Amino acid sequence: MYESMFNKDLMNLQVRAKSADQLFDFVGRDVQEKGFVNEGYIEGVKEREVNYPTGLVFPNIELALPHVDPQYICKPFIYVVRNTQPLNWKQMGDSKEMKACYFLFLGIKEPKKQVGLLSSIIAAFKDEIFITNFKKVVTPEEMIALLVNKFVQVTV
Repeated sequence: MYESMFNKDLMNLQVRAKSADQLFDFVGRDVQEKGFVNEGYIEGVKEREVNYPTGLVFPNIELALPHVDPQYICKPFIYVVRNTQPLNWKQMGDSKEMKACYFLFLGIKEPKKQVGLLSSIIAAFKDEIFITNFKKVVTPEEMIALLVNKFVQVTV
């Protein structure tokens, strides 16, 4: 179900952002240039992250799932980012401070699907073998293969 949301051009495993704002600007410009979002996306995702933080801490990985209201999304996507250094972030739910190098930017057009997608992602990142492989992946092609395989399993 979610495999169509993964795109080799939306896998960036060597981002060098020094702050959350830099990361939002980088990803936002990229998805806008590629036609996945409209002009208000960058400000929309920054504002939503302030109001509804998306950081998640698992035993073997810390990641964030930034997303935005559907009015900014032209085509659904999941943009995978590995930043070269941990960025300060806030946790989902309690806004506690954390650091993350891994980000899945979610471009969801249908809000009804958001809960299912989030629960699938959370289930995937509770799998230690998946996390080990996720951290080892070097190329966008390897990342897509790993994610499509995992999310087909999770969502069937």
